[in-house]
Amino acid sequence: MIRRFFVLALLLVATAADAQVTLTRGTNFTVDIAADGRLAFDLLGTIWIIPPGGGVAQPINGGPVASRRPRWSHDASALVFQARENGQEKLWYYDVEKRTARKLTVGQFFDHHPAWHPDSSRIVYSSDRHETGFDLWEYDLATGLTWRISSQPGDETEPVWSANGEDLLYIHRQDDVWSLVLRRRGQPERILESAEVPLSSPSWRPDGSLVTFQRHTEDGIVTEMAILSDPLLIRPLIEAEDLFVAPVSWQDRQVMIYTASGMIRKREFNSWTPSKIPFRASYLAQSTPRPKPPRARQLPMANEPGGRLVVRAARLFDGIGGGYRHGMDIVMEGGRIVAVEPQADRPDAIVVDMGDLTAIPGLIDSHTRMPQVIDASLGPVLLSFGLTTLVADMEDVAALNNTWSGKDMPGPRILGTDWMLDFDTVSTMNLSVDSLPTSPRGIRYEDAQLADSDAPATVLSGLADSRTPGLPELLRSRQAGFLKGFPTALRRSSEAPKLASQSSSIVLGSAANGLPPGIGLHAELRALAGAGLDEEHVLRTAGINAAKALGLGLSVGRIAPGASADIVLVDGDPLNDVGDLLNVVGIVRNGRFFSTIGLLERAQGAQSVE
Repeated sequence: MIRRFFVLALLLVATAADAQVTLTRGTNFTVDIAADGRLAFDLLGTIWIIPPGGGVAQPINGGPVASRRPRWSHDASALVFQARENGQEKLWYYDVEKRTARKLTVGQFFDHHPAWHPDSSRIVYSSDRHETGFDLWEYDLATGLTWRISSQPGDETEPVWSANGEDLLYIHRQDDVWSLVLRRRGQPERILESAEVPLSSPSWRPDGSLVTFQRHTEDGIVTEMAILSDPLLIRPLIEAEDLFVAPVSWQDRQVMIYTASGMIRKREFNSWTPSKIPFRASYLAQSTPRPKPPRARQLPMANEPGGRLVVRAARLFDGIGGGYRHGMDIVMEGGRIVAVEPQADRPDAIVVDMGDLTAIPGLIDSHTRMPQVIDASLGPVLLSFGLTTLVADMEDVAALNNTWSGKDMPGPRILGTDWMLDFDTVSTMNLSVDSLPTSPRGIRYEDAQLADSDAPATVLSGLADSRTPGLPELLRSRQAGFLKGFPTALRRSSEAPKLASQSSSIVLGSAANGLPPGIGLHAELRALAGAGLDEEHVLRTAGINAAKALGLGLSVGRIAPGASADIVLVDGDPLNDVGDLLNVVGIVRNGRFFSTIGLLERAQGAQSVE
C-alpha cells in the first residue's frame, strides 16, 4: 500500500475542489535568476518560471511533489533543484528546452543544496552518504559519477562556486558553531566569519569582490556581506525586512534578487530601497478537498478483566491540559476508567499506590512500522515504552490483539490497515494551519493563509532522525536491548524544523523515522520538543490529538471516566522534560497493572524459550 507522508513540508494547500487559485505572494520560498533574466522560484512544492521583470508563472513539467531551491545553470539551459522522497532529499535536473525532469541522485542518502559549476557540466551539493555528517560532493552530468570534495567533522552545507570556478564558499557547522568558509584554489581554507547563531545562504557577487550570507538572530534574519579585502570587512547589507532563508541571486555585480515579505525583490547594490518583481502563480486544485472530520469509530475491546482496580500517584496529567492534578485516584472497572476522584480508602478494590510517580494516558503511535513476522513476546517490550495503542499497516490482527489484551503476554492495542490515516482523502499536506511554516517574523503569506479552514489538516510528525537529541540514550535503554534487527535512523535534515510552541494538530507517527516501534515513538517525542513544541503539546500528539484523528474521541488519550484503562506511570516530570517519559515504572493496559521489570522479564523468558 502506497501512502503519502510528506513530513513538515508544504505541498499543496487544502482548498475547495476544482477551484483555481492564484497566488502573488508566498512564504519561505527561494528564487534564482538566469543569465537571460528569467526567474525560477519554488512555491506550493512546485518549481515555477517567470519571464524577465515578472509576470505569469509557469510550473515546470514532470517535477515531483515537494520540490524546492531551484538553481539555473550558467547557460540558462537547465535547472537543478531538490525534492523530498520517502523522507529523504534528492537532486533533480530539469531540461528547460525539452521540458523534462529526471532524478539525479538515488539511495538512502540526504542530498541537498545543489549549485552549478560555472561550466554547467557538474553540480556541487551536500550529502550525508558516508554517515560522517554532511560533506560536499560533486556530480558529473555526463557520466553520473560522484566524488567527495570535503570531509570534516560536523556538517559542510550550502556550497557555491565563484563565477570563475576557482573558489568555493560553504557553511560549516560543528558543536553549534557556524562558520562561513572560503576555499581558494591552491590555498588553505579560510574562515571568513564564525558565530554561535546560524549562518546560512552564502552567495558570490559575480566579480568575486565580496560574498553575501545570512545571520539568524533572535529578531530575525539579516543579510550581511564579507568584503574580500585586506583586512576582511563584514558589513550589514539588507536589514529591516522579513527575509526568507535563501541566498541572494545576483543579476550582475550591481543588482540583487532575493525573497522577503512574501515577495520577490530587486535591489541595487548601492540602494537602500528594493523594488518588487511581481508574479502570478495559478493552479487548479482538483484533488485538494478541505479536510473532513474523521468519522467516529468504536475502540475494539478484548479480554477485559473483572473486578475493580485503583491506581494512585503523586501527579496525574489527564491528557487534556492544565498541568498536573494531585492526590487523585484513578478507578477502573474492566477495561475502562469509571472515576477520577480524590484519594480515599477503597476496601472494595485493589489499590496500587505508586508513591511519587506521575500518571499519564497511554501513548498512541498513529503510524508505526512493524516487523513482518511478529512474536507475541514483542508485546511486553512495546508496553515497557509506554506504548499502549499503535496503528500499523497490518491485516488479521484480532488474534494478536486478544493475546496482548490479556494478562499472560500483554502488549499494545493494534489498530490495523483499515485504521491507517488516509492523507489522500483527508488532505494533500501534512501541516495544520497553526504549524505551517511562518516567515522568520512569524507571518503567514497567501500560500499559508489559504490553508485556513474550520477543520485544519492533520499533521503526521516524522521529525526524528539520526541527530535527534537523546537518541543515543534511547538506543542504550534496557527496553531497546530487546529490539534486534531493525534499521537505524537516517539523517533527514540539516537543521530541525521550528514549530510554534502550541501547535495543536500534530499527530505522532514514527514510521517515517525508520526506527523500531517504541524507540521511534520516543524519538518523535524528543524531536517534537527539540523543534519547539512545549511539553504539554508534545504529549497531546500521542494522546488526544491522535484520538481525534483516528475518530476515537474520548475513548483513548486521556485519563477520564469512559476512557480505556491505559495508563503509563513514569518516574519524573514529563511536563517539564519529555525525556522522563522513558522512565516507565509501570503500565495499566486494558485495566490490568504490570510493572516494567515484570514486562521485560516476560519478554526475556519467552525469547529464552525460543
